[in-house]
Amino acid sequence: MKNLNKIYFFTFLAIFIPSVSFAFTLLGSNFKAIITEVMGIINLLVPILTSVAFVVFFWGLSKFILNSNKPEEIKNGKSYMMWGVLVLFILLTFRVIVGFVSNELEIGGTTPVIPILRTS
Repeated sequence: MKNLNKIYFFTFLAIFIPSVSFAFTLLGSNFKAIITEVMGIINLLVPILTSVAFVVFFWGLSKFILNSNKPEEIKNGKSYMMWGVLVLFILLTFRVIVGFVSNELEIGGTTPVIPILRTS
């Protein structure tokens, strides 16, 4: 198992380091441009993770309600609900902090851009 974790870690580094160096050369080593790109990625990930957290919360709620006669399933349901609420709290806090910092540094807005498909 330890060898598998080392393989995952080195694979991540093998992908991450060239990506970062390519981003620096692509953006011309402009700090504001790099931060803007990272903010764009974060703005795409936060709604996806929020949706997953809602699904986990409601999965735990359904386990809690539907298995009310099984103590082990009630415990699992409570655990899922707790983790869902915790992740939602962390994502909301993270979103507020990122928004505050981006407004103070005048980097840009934090509202995610959702592409609209136009049929014309």
